[in-house]
Amino acid sequence: MGEEVQLAAVASAAAVALVTEMVKDSWAGARELAMRLFHRTGQTEEERQLARLDADQEQIGELNRTEVEERWRRRLLTLAEDYPEAAKDLALLASRASESPLTGISQTATGNSGPVIQVGRDNFGSLNTERR
Repeated sequence: MGEEVQLAAVASAAAVALVTEMVKDSWAGARELAMRLFHRTGQTEEERQLARLDADQEQIGELNRTEVEERWRRRLLTLAEDYPEAAKDLALLASRASESPLTGISQTATGNSGPVIQVGRDNFGSLNTERR
């Protein structure tokens, strides 16, 4: 049972990393790892999975990211169950999630007593765009 839980955790991390990479300049590297994973399944299945991956990558801004991650988690877990030798490549893909620094924008508004919407140049507060 412990191996199954560990495999599920690695598949989840790999799916998160894969979807996260879809919006980055480093997407080609993540796609290459996915291609190595799916290469084990034969040419027809590999091409089918890569077409799905490319379609998700092209539309990632319009899709529900959580649903896309779950879909890829299931696919990667099935792949790892069917091809145990894929575990190393799956772990390599999962490690990309911890390599990528978190980035984001945080906004702070002070002196307010309710919900705040900050738009445009007339904001009161601060905008922090530093990498985290």
